[in-house]
Amino acid sequence: MPWGIFDTLLALPVFALVLFRIGGLVMTAPVFGSALMPVRIRVALTVALAAMIFPMVSGQGPSEVTLSMALVGGLGEVMVGATIGLALATLFSGVEVGGLMVAQQAGIALGQVFNPVQNRETNLVGQVYTIVLIVLFLMAGGHREMIAALLDTFKVIPMLSFRFDESLVLLMAQMLASAFILAIRLAGPVVIALFLTSLCMGFLSRTMPQLNILSIGFPLRILVGLSVATLAIVAMQDVLLEAVWNGLDEIRATFGLDAAGA
Repeated sequence: MPWGIFDTLLALPVFALVLFRIGGLVMTAPVFGSALMPVRIRVALTVALAAMIFPMVSGQGPSEVTLSMALVGGLGEVMVGATIGLALATLFSGVEVGGLMVAQQAGIALGQVFNPVQNRETNLVGQVYTIVLIVLFLMAGGHREMIAALLDTFKVIPMLSFRFDESLVLLMAQMLASAFILAIRLAGPVVIALFLTSLCMGFLSRTMPQLNILSIGFPLRILVGLSVATLAIVAMQDVLLEAVWNGLDEIRATFGLDAAGA
């Protein structure tokens, strides 16, 4: 039978639930939720994804959904998408923290710049690290795996059945710990190199008192810090991608989904 106007009206509440779940992801996820992306583009992306996903999950929704049920249950649907987006965004923040540690040790943390991705001021090294991670994330298909994880949640969390429990809190705690570990791994080589540089300058100041260490120490620390940071970010592509895939696996395990296919 052809799809009539009455069928369309009946499907609108279910479509709204799908829209709410996808909207929670788009509002909070890395890249999608960036302030650099215009609001109109985010709205259009949300509607387009909902239109593509709705035919695949419409049969899993409740048989009767009123508009009031859709509005009340929409909060739970938003929470599902927002949990996935916030978990990955928390992991991405670890890269910026690593850049901040590098900038502080190199003595360039005072030079703040505006980060359009996060809509606030940040240090230059952290912004470069974040951009590198975003590029790797997109090239490796992380955005597709993120949407696939959201799509799989419809199988284990039917519409209007979301319940908040401690597993979501544990997920965010785990992502915070992973973000901190990632920051340490990124900043570790620079911190060690600058520590050795400080030891060498201290040795020179004792053996050659006539040498003005202060005049050469500051630019030397900047040179060493930026050089090692550049080499570290190039060599740690696998570390960044490993952190992203582990984060996606942690999200899937929290929601009881199958392992990612990537």
